[in-house]
Amino acid sequence: MKKDERFIVYQFCELSGTVLIIACICLLLGSVIVEQLSGHDFLFPPVLYSLCVLILFITVFKMTQNVFVFDRRLLLGLLSLASLLLVLSTVFSINPSLSFRGSSNRNEGFLTWCCYFTLMFGALCISEEKHRQWICFGILVMGCVNGFYTFLQYMDLFPRLTHYSTLFYKYKLVPGLCGNAVFLATYMVAFSGIAMGLLVKAKHWWQEAIALFCLLIGIVVIVMTKSTAGLLGLGMVLFLASIYVYTHRDELKRWYFDAYPLMITLMIAFVIILCLMVLTQNAWLLRFQHELEDAIMPLLSGVITEQSGSGRYMVWKNAITLIPDHLLLGSGPDTFGKLYHSIFPLNNGQYFDKAHNEYLEVLITMGLPMLISLLSIYGVVIKDVFKRLWSKEGTMVSAACFFGITAYLVQAFFGIAAILSAHLFWILLGLGAGQLWNESRVRSHE
Repeated sequence: MKKDERFIVYQFCELSGTVLIIACICLLLGSVIVEQLSGHDFLFPPVLYSLCVLILFITVFKMTQNVFVFDRRLLLGLLSLASLLLVLSTVFSINPSLSFRGSSNRNEGFLTWCCYFTLMFGALCISEEKHRQWICFGILVMGCVNGFYTFLQYMDLFPRLTHYSTLFYKYKLVPGLCGNAVFLATYMVAFSGIAMGLLVKAKHWWQEAIALFCLLIGIVVIVMTKSTAGLLGLGMVLFLASIYVYTHRDELKRWYFDAYPLMITLMIAFVIILCLMVLTQNAWLLRFQHELEDAIMPLLSGVITEQSGSGRYMVWKNAITLIPDHLLLGSGPDTFGKLYHSIFPLNNGQYFDKAHNEYLEVLITMGLPMLISLLSIYGVVIKDVFKRLWSKEGTMVSAACFFGITAYLVQAFFGIAAILSAHLFWILLGLGAGQLWNESRVRSHE
C-alpha cells in the first residue's frame, strides 16, 4: 500500500472510530426519547451492541493496515485474558442463557461485557489527542443534557417526555436519562471527573468557565440523586483535583481564573454546605450518617443495623458466604440475583439482583481470576495516566481520565454497575491508556 493510500485508510479509521464512540455516548438521549414517546422498553442495549460491532470492525481493520504502532502489549494481554475468562464464566454459568443475554432489567451479561471491552479497545486505538478531546467534549455535552433533563423531571415539566417511575416520583429521586437515581449518580461522577480535568487544564478563560459550569451541574445532580456512592465519587474528584492544583499551583496561574484559589473556594463552599445540612438535620445527610453507622457497626459489634434501609450490608454479609463455591469462574455474568435468592429468601419482598458492590459482584459472578484481571487493567491504566498527568506532557484528557476513572472506582464500592452509565467508564479507560499513542507515534510502514 502506498504512503498516501495508507494515510487515507488511517484517517478513515481514526475518524470513523471517533464518530462511533461519540454516537455511543449520545445514544442515551435518543433511546430515552424514543422510549418515552413510543412506550418501547430499553432500546439502549441492542443499539449499543450494534455500534460496538462496527467499532470492533473498524478497530481491527485499522490494526491490520499497519498505520499505527502498539507499545503496550501487557494491556492487550490482560484484555484478552479477561475476555477468555468471560467466555468460560458464561459457558459454565448456573444459567448460560441468562448470562449470555443478561437480565431484562440490568443487561449486564456476556453481550454487555463484550461491549465494555470493545469500547475500551476502540478508545485505546484512537491515536490523535484532538480526537480524544472530541470524545471527552461529547461526554460533557451529553452530561449537560442529562443534567437539564433531570432538572425538567424535578420540576415536572414536559411530563410526556420526562415521566418516570411512580416509586421514584414519590421520594423525588429523579433518574434523569439513566432510568435510576443510582445510575444517574454514577454517570455524573464520570462527567464531573471530565469537567474537573478541563477546569485544571484549561488554556483559555472560556474553557474554565464551561468546565466550572459543567462541574456545578454535576454536583447539583449528584446531590439530587441522594446517592452515597455518588457523594463518595464526587468527594474523590474534589480531593484529587485539590492535590493536583496544590502541587502545580505555580504552573496553573492564569490571567482570568487562577485555579488554585478557585479550588480552595470550591472546597470551602462544599464544607459550608455540609455544615448547613448538619445544622438543619438534612434528610439526605442523616441517611448518609446511617449508611456510615451501618458500615461500622458490623466491624465493631458484629451487629447489622440497616438504619439506612438500603440492605446492602446484609447482602454483603450473605454474599460473602457464596464465594467459596464459585471462586474460580463464578456463577455466571448477571446471575447474582438468581444465585443469591436460591439460598437466601426475599427480604420483605425485596429482590436483590445486585451485590451493591461492583468488586464483590464480579468476584461472585465471574470468579477471582476475572476480578484480578480487571483490577490489573485498572491499575495499569491509572499508573500510566498518573505518570502522564504529573509530567509536562499531561493534558486535559489525562486529567479527565485520571479523575473520572479513580472516582468511578471509589464509588464502585457502594455502587451498582449498569450499562447506562458504566460504558463511560470503559471509554475513559481506553482514552487514558491510548495516550501512549499520540500523533507523533503514528507512522507509515514501507
